[in-house]
Amino acid sequence: MNIILTMNLIDKEFFNRNKKLLLIALIIVFGSLIVGSLIGYFEAGDSYGQMSQMIEFAHENNIPSPINNTATDTSGLEYFIHNFLIDIMTMIGGFLFSIFSVINVLQSSFIAGQFIGQDFIFGLVSTLPHGIIEYLGTVFALTIAFIITRAEIRIIRTRSLDGLKRDFKDILLLLILDIIFLAIAGCIEAYVTPGIVSSVFGI
Repeated sequence: MNIILTMNLIDKEFFNRNKKLLLIALIIVFGSLIVGSLIGYFEAGDSYGQMSQMIEFAHENNIPSPINNTATDTSGLEYFIHNFLIDIMTMIGGFLFSIFSVINVLQSSFIAGQFIGQDFIFGLVSTLPHGIIEYLGTVFALTIAFIITRAEIRIIRTRSLDGLKRDFKDILLLLILDIIFLAIAGCIEAYVTPGIVSSVFGI
């Protein structure tokens, strides 16, 4: 039903209206992720790859892995709710001209990038399976914030509510996409990623 509703919300001009905002959001999310990864790599220094080494050492010596010690029974729904609440805050930030939305996204993506950069093998294996989908959801959330800000600026300039219906339709479409992507990412993070990590490191 959500897929049918999403298709009905897409019109020919949707991407033309929002492609610049989507592109800016994409650059902010993945750009800060890449920068964070590079900085994390250089900051790690001699401790680079420490997690992978610890896992390998634990496996070779038949002792509990650090992954097992920190593992949780977090469900896909819990991951979804956590990430969706963060995205909701990003969207709401659009009413404050997206300033806090951009800051929050830059910070969270940068920190995630630092984690990956300190141990690319472990970072990518434990993040990439669900991370790409999750961060695309963040792109949608940030674009919603930008659309809200664009509407605010237009109303201030023109003192007219023209275009609000179209903006609401675009926001609803992006919101549905965000929910779908975060739901998929949450399930992968909870039920697929741990198995991939275990397979790669043989634990």
